[in-house]
Amino acid sequence: LRAMAQQRCDDAGIELRVPRPGLCTDNGAMVAALGAQMVLKGRNASRLDLPADSSMPVTRISA
Repeated sequence: LRAMAQQRCDDAGIELRVPRPGLCTDNGAMVAALGAQMVLKGRNASRLDLPADSSMPVTRISA
């Protein structure tokens, strides 16, 4: 994908600016990592009907 974007930008004379791969992570991976830490600390899984709050900072979560 990066190579294709780079080629198209080169062809159009546009500078492509993208973060390095280490900064391009899947949000699902971050959510899973947080969940794993919570389980390791003994926190029970949330109910399936728990409403999502995409603006809640992870600092508000305690185990």
